[in-house]
Amino acid sequence: MKRILPLLIASVVSVALLAQNSFYIYKLDGSVEQYLVDEVERISFEAPEVDPDQPIDPEPQVAVLTFEDDDAKFPAYTLDYCGVDVATWSDLIPAEDEQYYGGSTLIYGDWSNPDGAPYTWTDQGNTQLSHTFPYNYDTYGFAGGGFVISHHYVTLEELENVGTAGMYNYQLSALGEKTDNTFAIAYCDSKVGTDVKVELAFEDGVARQINKMSVVMTALPIYSLLYGSDFSEAYDDDDYLKLVITGYAEDGSTQEIEVMLADGADPSTWVVDWTEVDLSSLGKVTKIAFHMDEAQQISYDGGETIYYKSPLYFAIDDVEVQL
Repeated sequence: MKRILPLLIASVVSVALLAQNSFYIYKLDGSVEQYLVDEVERISFEAPEVDPDQPIDPEPQVAVLTFEDDDAKFPAYTLDYCGVDVATWSDLIPAEDEQYYGGSTLIYGDWSNPDGAPYTWTDQGNTQLSHTFPYNYDTYGFAGGGFVISHHYVTLEELENVGTAGMYNYQLSALGEKTDNTFAIAYCDSKVGTDVKVELAFEDGVARQINKMSVVMTALPIYSLLYGSDFSEAYDDDDYLKLVITGYAEDGSTQEIEVMLADGADPSTWVVDWTEVDLSSLGKVTKIAFHMDEAQQISYDGGETIYYKSPLYFAIDDVEVQL
């Protein structure tokens, strides 16, 4: 009888499961737990066999930085230097007609006040990733590098007709049709060998593994690589543009991942669509830093100072962090 009773109960439960999308467990303490039928493989009254030397690890918990307003969990704050109140990611986006150099006080600040506060954001309550404009060229501002939140897009057909002067009106644009998707677009200092890096750091200083993120080239480098600009030539087969991502462990050691954004003159091989990059090999990090490298370079001051020629922009989205 002891053997038959569990089988009868299991049969009754199985029939009940077929009749609805979820079932409920009522506990003696008065609490109730709901389970979805689609999530259940089978029901058993026998305990699973567990090797004490190989305990079952729980599924790792993850959070994703999407830059979408619905996922904004950080408390509201004010960027005093420009008087902007920030309650969602959209509040950090410059206007579409203010993408050009110096066009938005939100990302260029007060150039007469080099000690002023920088553009900054933190994904508080979620991934804990944070970014602050680096202090570069004796001030804070996008001209010195940084991540800016954006949802601006431009088509290749629109870019073709703007010329090298007009392309900077799309400094914060990704390539494509207009969409509601929000992302972070970065500019890296073009000086070769600069110590100033664009960084994402965990605000609380706790080391975590960043599993992956999506990256893409943006409008300015794509235009420059295709057509050249006032500073660069259109790409040929010997040219390349790469993104270098450096992970910093708690002990200060580093590891790098290289992402080839463009290798040669064939745009069909370039990263012009959102592409997922696996960052798990960096292990647990307190921050990751970004810089770019390319074949085209120009020297000044008798070779003392060297700069990359192409506009060094890229964008990121959907940064997954293992908590």
